[in-house]
Amino acid sequence: MPQKEIIIVKLGGSIVTVKHGKRPAIRRAHIEKIASLLAKKYDSKKHSLILIHGAGSFGHLHAHAHALAEGTKDHPEKLFRATENQALDEKLNSELATLFVEAGLPVTGMPTRTLALNNRGKIASLATETINAAVKAGTIPLLHGDMVFDSSWGLSVCSGDILVARLAKFFSAKKVFFASDVKGIFSKDPHYFKDAELIKSASLKEIMNGSIRLGKSHSIDVTGGLSKKFSSFKDLPKLNDIFFFNGLLHNNFSFIFDQKNFLGTTIRSN
Repeated sequence: MPQKEIIIVKLGGSIVTVKHGKRPAIRRAHIEKIASLLAKKYDSKKHSLILIHGAGSFGHLHAHAHALAEGTKDHPEKLFRATENQALDEKLNSELATLFVEAGLPVTGMPTRTLALNNRGKIASLATETINAAVKAGTIPLLHGDMVFDSSWGLSVCSGDILVARLAKFFSAKKVFFASDVKGIFSKDPHYFKDAELIKSASLKEIMNGSIRLGKSHSIDVTGGLSKKFSSFKDLPKLNDIFFFNGLLHNNFSFIFDQKNFLGTTIRSN
């Protein structure tokens, strides 16, 4: 039997939530459309799918407001706020999993805090065997950015972007996908600059050495934004391409299965 293709997709916080909102809000109708399309395209005999979502208006706003990016350390108030943040992240993950399951996808929500351990804000260990068991069982793991326990800082942020890179390495994925609220990567933030240019193709090396400069995000992001995304993808020998596309257009999720007429940015990893 031919080996299944491993597909890892990061659903940005701006896709699953109204990220710039003042209160946590899920893009429920949009997720239902994405789930319906994925249910039609997903073939469990050909694909193994892993979904990772951002915290959006559930986690990012809260983490930013209470300065949780550098951990709770010995601050009792921050410790409480971190557990509050976990509850928000878990609510989002659970509601998203329910929407996918209702569309007919065997999605299982996997709270990241039960799988990852940080040390000084960086992943020290990740229960990849548990995630692998979920994949082998035929389910679709749904992980997320989260406040996880930290052996030095109490609790700290574990970014969904870092999870993508870690799992791409563990599963030897050849392609990973990032769905955001713009149609790719731009020279400037297209939400603010009319002259922003879409970068259709580039190499990871060009981005890391600064020969191609990237715009900053218009949304609150406590996990380092684009620069941290790319730094986490260094030295992944099996990875060929990183795709960025507009996930607010649900039909674009067809790209993850065939890349036909792909509209967005392709980053070559080597």
